[in-house]
Amino acid sequence: MNPCYEKCFETLSNKLRIEILETLQKKPMSVNELSKKIKAEQSRISHALQRLKMCNYVISTKEGKERIYSLNPNVKKQIGSIKKGKLKIFEFMDHHINHVCHKRCKKE
Repeated sequence: MNPCYEKCFETLSNKLRIEILETLQKKPMSVNELSKKIKAEQSRISHALQRLKMCNYVISTKEGKERIYSLNPNVKKQIGSIKKGKLKIFEFMDHHINHVCHKRCKKE
């Protein structure tokens, strides 16, 4: 089994991180917007985003003083393929590990 599966599934096993990913599928948002939408403290949102960003599930851009978070376009495309039944979860994980997160789990 791929040694990075554990890190990927661990990242995705957190309810708040899943809520953030689902929310960002609709549109990019700041920490403040996510906090209001999900009804969670900004510090919890920030910590969850840090982990999602580390694993390259989300990306951020700076707009003025704010950071705007969005799904990594590659991840968004892959999630769409899973929903359509064209891609299985382990195929998603393999692709994510090898092409999106660049095997960051092996560097930790």
